[in-house]
Amino acid sequence: MMLKKWVGKGELDYERYLHTDTLLSLQSPEGELVSHDELMFQIVHQSQELYLKLASREMVEVVAEMDRDALWAVVARLARVQKIIAGISAEMAILETMTPAEYQVIRRSLGNGSGQESPGYNTLRHAADGLEAAMERMLARRGLTLFQVYSAGGPKDLQHVCEQLLTVDESFQGWLYAHYQLVRRTIGIDRTVKALDGLPSQVLQARMTLPLFRALWDVRVELTAGWKREGGYAPGESRTGGGCPMAAMNAMKETAVHAPVAQAHAPVAHAHAPAAHAHHAAPAHAHEARTGGGCPMHAQHAQHAPVTHASAVHAPVAHAAAVHAVHAPVAHAPAAHAQPAPASHVAHAPHAVPHAPAAHAQPAPAPHGPHAPHAAAHAPVAHAPHAPAPHAPVAHGPHAAVPHAPAPHGPHAHSHAAHVSAYAHAQELRSQS
Repeated sequence: MMLKKWVGKGELDYERYLHTDTLLSLQSPEGELVSHDELMFQIVHQSQELYLKLASREMVEVVAEMDRDALWAVVARLARVQKIIAGISAEMAILETMTPAEYQVIRRSLGNGSGQESPGYNTLRHAADGLEAAMERMLARRGLTLFQVYSAGGPKDLQHVCEQLLTVDESFQGWLYAHYQLVRRTIGIDRTVKALDGLPSQVLQARMTLPLFRALWDVRVELTAGWKREGGYAPGESRTGGGCPMAAMNAMKETAVHAPVAQAHAPVAHAHAPAAHAHHAAPAHAHEARTGGGCPMHAQHAQHAPVTHASAVHAPVAHAAAVHAVHAPVAHAPAAHAQPAPASHVAHAPHAVPHAPAAHAQPAPAPHGPHAPHAAAHAPVAHAPHAPAPHAPVAHGPHAAVPHAPAPHGPHAHSHAAHVSAYAHAQELRSQS
């Protein structure tokens, strides 16, 4: 008794909806079982019939979806069919806990029954025939053969659908193989061992490899028949000029991730901003430098920001001035006469680093768009040749200052070596923190 009501009489909503009074009475009563394992034997086979019924129904739905070219729905429903068949294949392992002696007792009460008589098995094969015909209609609408679909450059959407069909077929054959192994464990496989319908158990070997969609397997043979050895590399041969397309794309993504480290250090001149911005200074935790990271969107914006100094690729920015420079254009004093920024600008900069000498830097170009936060073009920087920039005071912070070598000449000289150096420096700072 549960929930103040008796469960099992078929009177509750759950029981009425699932017809449990009928469902649970479909097995032999306890007093009629010929073996302790017979209840297990009946339940497993009954549940398999239910799941095969469900898989067949889903296949019929796939036919309708394929005929209207709803390919997203097709692949989703085929994935469900595959999981159903994989489930009944795994369920066969329950029957493997039955010993041969126990099955021999049960077998005496099975008459001449055979798996060939299974309504679920035969219905599934009939539904698969309709699904194969729907696949052929889909190919005809595109004016393609399976060979063309699977050849290099073939349509990927149709390839995906066909591969899903093949996965369903492979799972189905896996289920038949699981059944074959069960028979092998219980009565054995041999031409002298007869099933209850009189056929040798050996015939199961041919049945378990009988596919649902034969054309999808035959096209593999056709593709291999046209294969040629020419065009590859000998084992151990240098493979120059090649390269996996995915590897190239990953390399580009890796460069994009590391680019913000170098770009974020570009506007060095703002470390010398006048004291008028001192009221914008914020605590270190609000504007602390985050070396080694970088938002991917920030990397895109930084590509449009002008670079003021040639040596600025690796030079960190004093945060108080750099963060708030967007509020007003900064007129830069020549590098030879620049004065160190007041203490209020650098007190909270944890990574203030001495600047490398500016080597023949050119005036910065005008901002490229709305993402150029520092209007450095208002006053071109006239640097004296080889005039060393004054050292900014070293701020209090957890990391010691690290001098950087000057970058190549030019306002936008972002070489691969610069990216590598910036990334290495960021990793060093991160390991120290």
